[in-house]
Amino acid sequence: MHRRTTTLLVICALAAALPGSLAHAVDGGVGNGGSSGGKGDGTVVLPGIPERLTPRQKCTTFTGRPTAEAPWTRHALGLDRVWPLSQGRGVTVAVVGTGVSDAPAVLAGRVRALGDADEDCVGRGTFQAGLIAGARAPGQGFSGVAPEARILAVRGTGVRGENDPARLAAGIEEAAKAGAGVITLTAPLSGTDASVKAALAVASREDALVVAPAAADSAPPGADGAGAPKPAPAPPPGVLSVLDTGPQGTRPDTAPPYTRADLTAPGVSLVGPGPRGDGKWTGSGSSLAAAVTAGTAALVRSYHPELTAAQVRARLLRTAYPADLPALDPYGAVAGAATRAGATVAGPRPAPVRLPVPPDTSASRNTALLVTAGAAAAAALVALLAVVLPRGRARRWAPGRLEGHDERAGGTAA
Repeated sequence: MHRRTTTLLVICALAAALPGSLAHAVDGGVGNGGSSGGKGDGTVVLPGIPERLTPRQKCTTFTGRPTAEAPWTRHALGLDRVWPLSQGRGVTVAVVGTGVSDAPAVLAGRVRALGDADEDCVGRGTFQAGLIAGARAPGQGFSGVAPEARILAVRGTGVRGENDPARLAAGIEEAAKAGAGVITLTAPLSGTDASVKAALAVASREDALVVAPAAADSAPPGADGAGAPKPAPAPPPGVLSVLDTGPQGTRPDTAPPYTRADLTAPGVSLVGPGPRGDGKWTGSGSSLAAAVTAGTAALVRSYHPELTAAQVRARLLRTAYPADLPALDPYGAVAGAATRAGATVAGPRPAPVRLPVPPDTSASRNTALLVTAGAAAAAALVALLAVVLPRGRARRWAPGRLEGHDERAGGTAA
């Protein structure tokens, strides 16, 4: 069992107690400066990052809560193993969503924004960006998956996080044209939307990998009269569609439904930065699992720059842990075998696996031959005795005389 920190225990307990996760509690004031507080016993309870704000809520101004503990995802994803190989340097990841603020120290100086996307009223986009590329810092357990990648902030929702499919599609196209190697989104994509298809064609032409959530982070009630949430639409071909899982590798029972997914990744009770200050927040949802996967794609694109976006997508799927839905494996994706013959791997290679040198087997073969010969000789002796001994007994062991043999010559007669 992995070591569980007190912070993680509290987060997981609260996430299990609330519908979906803490990230869904956006109407109770957490987004506009509220906090879930501390318990007075040394544990830290992190506030839930909003997904969107109601018209009456103010922009998120609370700075989160400080914690030096490492989130559960750092060990579960094996990030300390993969960072010596790649940290995402040279790769730009676009976050198409509520905007990204570079106010948190973990993102300072590494965010470029298109238009008004440098303002994040909600905080969700900044949280996603931190999961992707939050910098490593001494004494801090938190870090993004690709801490040396850069972030491109692109508006994909309304200012308060309102869903806007047309703006989301436009954001994909803008991000691809602006040079993003990986693009991740705050909402699922529909494979039947013409504007989405057009945007994805641009992304393909620009060799940008699009990573999208397979389900909504919090689904609105359906229109069937029973209040059951509608599943997210089936994603378009070529998009890497990701579903969220928790520390046990499963989704919460109340998680929003989906139609199809390619991969699972950690997306429950995650820890990351908010739009103000250096405190930490918690959040859940498939958009956050997509952000973790986008960070892994940045690791791969940095370490294997010769691979196309389609080949990176195939690599992430091929090296995933096998399951009903494959589970993301960052180390396997970076350090695994090349996806095509003759590919040149850039950067430092991992040390090759060295198998023990087989011992010299010639002595063993000689010994085996001696043993076999000895066994054959023993068998022949036994057969000989089986013939000789009865005849000896019949003669009462008396020596015989050989006919025509001269005793004076020293012989014996039969």
